[in-house]
Amino acid sequence: MASDQQPAWETWQDEFRHGAFYLFPPRDVAAPINELRARLDPKSAAICDAHISLSEPLVRPLSGQQLDELRSALATVAPCELTYGPLTSIDPHPGVVFAINPEDAFFALRAVVQSTSIFAGRDLPRAARVPHMTVAEFISLEATHDLLAELRNTVPVGSFLCDRVDYAVPDASFHFELVLTLPLGDT
Repeated sequence: MASDQQPAWETWQDEFRHGAFYLFPPRDVAAPINELRARLDPKSAAICDAHISLSEPLVRPLSGQQLDELRSALATVAPCELTYGPLTSIDPHPGVVFAINPEDAFFALRAVVQSTSIFAGRDLPRAARVPHMTVAEFISLEATHDLLAELRNTVPVGSFLCDRVDYAVPDASFHFELVLTLPLGDT
């Protein structure tokens, strides 16, 4: 086992050891979603609070030079309003998620982040994944359909100002902790 691997982690989790970039919604938006996640998928809720995955996992710790480059790149991106909802699934995968819109603003932000040297020369398999905020992912296809039917029109939907990018890294128990918040726009 490599010295930076965590012995209690599942194999798929190891690629996240240096964290990734996310969009964490404000507390007032996250609170009811986190409650829903804890009730419907405690395993997923234990890993990370409500979030929208933005980037590939980092392959090494973030350097000061990379951080400066990222700050400069994010200064060129204006904050935008993101909407979450309605609930949906991303076929053919099991799971219930909030749709995130506008997709073009999200993809533009993802492209800026992943155009930095942090991701240079790497395959970016998640680059085309639709933006979403997971409610339940460690469930079956049958449970996915049942939850969508049960929850449709009963969960909060809304919007929030996306004015920052968050960097989070998992701790020894594979719970993602916020390490750094980087503002969007020239502030």
